[in-house]
Amino acid sequence: MPQISIRIGCRSYDLACGDGQEERTHALAADVDACLTDLRIQMPNAPEAKLLVFAALMMADRAREAERTVEAAQAELADVRAALEAEVTPSGDTIPVEELFSRLENRIDTIARKVAAA
Repeated sequence: MPQISIRIGCRSYDLACGDGQEERTHALAADVDACLTDLRIQMPNAPEAKLLVFAALMMADRAREAERTVEAAQAELADVRAALEAEVTPSGDTIPVEELFSRLENRIDTIARKVAAA
């Protein structure tokens, strides 16, 4: 298990991470450090422990909001799948593949814009 050193705030932390996870861990530490830096500007006299708690809460909120966005996108995708399946006519005829792909592409673009906006 690799040992790495990350820097958050004014402190360095030595820790172990999974094999191949060094870059990811450094990137996550950089995200926490950026959040902490923003909070330090907003609350210059706050103790570092309090700033770290606020940073953790803000990042947890972002993660939870991202989870809600993903769940909404998955639900919308399920609706799109159901709608595409319902497009088969009762006689067993189907819509031309090109038209189905075009409709699906439009719906995927809509979902992607919603996810990107979140």
